[in-house]
Amino acid sequence: MAAKVNNHHDTDLAESHRVALRLADALMTQPGDIDDVLAGDLRKHFTDEQILELTLDVMKWNYQKVAVALRIDAEVVPGELTDLEFDTDGHWVRPK
Repeated sequence: MAAKVNNHHDTDLAESHRVALRLADALMTQPGDIDDVLAGDLRKHFTDEQILELTLDVMKWNYQKVAVALRIDAEVVPGELTDLEFDTDGHWVRPK
């Protein structure tokens, strides 16, 4: 699945999934690339509310980009990579 997502332009993923991934790519790398074609494709598969939810979900997982770019992000555990763990409600559990 990771390979399909990584190469979503040329896979057998559902068209709605490919369009959602195009939105995610644009939001994360070039928001100015969200043009009338992408907006129209999104509206073929999603309601306005769903498009907003997709947008907010992508932004939620990318909020740290500004802090990383400015080199002001704090490591969760200094010097170590941190696994992401979530509780049963989907909330991030801070490592001890």
